[in-house]
Amino acid sequence: MRWLLSGIAVKGRCVRRYSTDSTDNGTQWHHVHGFTTLEGQYVEFEGDVMLLAEGDSLTVRYRSESPVLSATVIGPGGAWSPLFGQLFAVAITGMFALIGLLMVWLYFR
Repeated sequence: MRWLLSGIAVKGRCVRRYSTDSTDNGTQWHHVHGFTTLEGQYVEFEGDVMLLAEGDSLTVRYRSESPVLSATVIGPGGAWSPLFGQLFAVAITGMFALIGLLMVWLYFR
């Protein structure tokens, strides 16, 4: 995971954006990103990034030993939304739980 912050950083682009429908989650958006490694190899990979349109550029990080398996858009200069998108719901739920506990504590005090 160290390569998220210190991996090789290159410019990439969102080459495709498409949606799929599922019965439990509704519509889910998928983003396919493409980049060229320093060695000249073109790589495409799928990664979820909120608010990214087809054609938008972004920073891609990868390890030189396995660019196909390690490519990510998470990190400095890239996008944090894949990492924090899932945590947002947890943070909101936790905030409401803390407010509820505070109300109970104030009531019984």
